[in-house]
Amino acid sequence: MVGSTKNEFAPFISSGAEMSFDSLKISLRKKYGEKTEAYIQAVSQAYPGTVNSSDYTEIDFIFRPGVIAHANLKADQKGAPVFTYLFTWQSPVLDGKFKAIHCMELPFVFNNIALCEEMTGGVKSAYELADKMSGAWINFAKKGNPNSKGLPDWPAYTKDKGPVMIFDNKCEVRNSPDKDLLSIAVQPGR
Repeated sequence: MVGSTKNEFAPFISSGAEMSFDSLKISLRKKYGEKTEAYIQAVSQAYPGTVNSSDYTEIDFIFRPGVIAHANLKADQKGAPVFTYLFTWQSPVLDGKFKAIHCMELPFVFNNIALCEEMTGGVKSAYELADKMSGAWINFAKKGNPNSKGLPDWPAYTKDKGPVMIFDNKCEVRNSPDKDLLSIAVQPGR
């Protein structure tokens, strides 16, 4: 099983203030040039419900490409199946500043939300997601397959479809949900 969180380094890269959409576009043009509109569209496609300007800029492009590369290599081996996930649940702590920060999924995996309220807020949705996620990790450890109660069917990863379990208030499997986004955002030398 291999995965990452949506906003790995969000609190460390955030400007601290929301900018207007026009200011966002100006900022994105400096980075993506003629691909700015495609980038905005790809973010909206990968992460439906994107609203705030920071939702366009505080996305992980460091670990996520490695997850896909690793899953592709593992799938090529045609041995034990590999399962991929993307943790997108947004922490309410500090007015949402943490988002889905690096290692945010760990209290969910080990079902210890109460011990990590400074990260999770101890909200009801965190407990509900932890029950589902910890069940998946237990099944994966026992059987090599994370499918468990409360989650949709989670197929093994393949390069052609790229199924990813999205862990959020509503868990779902999507095929290559951020493929277009990664192809724009992750360029050699960037």
